[in-house]
Amino acid sequence: MPKPLMAALPLALCTVLALTACSSTQAEMPDDETHKIAAQGTASPSPSETSQEMTTAQVATTAGAVIAAQLGFPSSAKIQGKDLEALATAPTDTLKDIVVLPAQCSAPINDLNWSPVQMGTESARTDFTNENQTITGSVEVAKLGEDGEAALETHNANVATILEKCQSVKLNGMDYTETLKFSDPKVAAADSSLYYSRNGDYAQNSLVLIKKTSEYAVMVSFVSSTELSDTKFNEVATNVMNAAISQLP
Repeated sequence: MPKPLMAALPLALCTVLALTACSSTQAEMPDDETHKIAAQGTASPSPSETSQEMTTAQVATTAGAVIAAQLGFPSSAKIQGKDLEALATAPTDTLKDIVVLPAQCSAPINDLNWSPVQMGTESARTDFTNENQTITGSVEVAKLGEDGEAALETHNANVATILEKCQSVKLNGMDYTETLKFSDPKVAAADSSLYYSRNGDYAQNSLVLIKKTSEYAVMVSFVSSTELSDTKFNEVATNVMNAAISQLP
């Protein structure tokens, strides 16, 4: 889901997993470097903001970040301005000069670079991390708009294809190779849920959850150098997602 491949972020998304500062052949598959904003503490929510001044999407991501803080991720950063605009632009040529095996997995794997903010509507995102900065996460919310529901359905269908036909995928470049492993974390509360790991120079594990309301899409992603496949961690991600959803129509 996971930015960060985004997500995971994006999820999703070098996150869900999403989810921009690394080379196109590696960084955007599937990571999303804006998670580093939270880890480095280079941005923070404005203390002067009130719920009356915030958009619905911003209120929802703030609610998700509050729950994340209660569950062990106290450092957060709102992604705004040029950083958010950059995420709204879908990356291109992410698989240029990369051979994907099996070949039929190329299109659905490339679609892991999708995230709700790319719908070009009202959107917001907050990233967060734990005190040890070993796991970074994000909650992203965007209004569906005219074409958003179709885009979301396409993405969820690609996730289903990955889980059915692309559980193990190799990416081979001229000086680059890695293996992606995908599995279903079985998060019943989500419309789409994906867990995956990658080895190589950018080894990581990602969890991406996506859920639609009547007017908005929510994506929660986590990225870590260690495994995230524990049931309790799925509950953390679900609680963050549900907190955001509770603020949406």
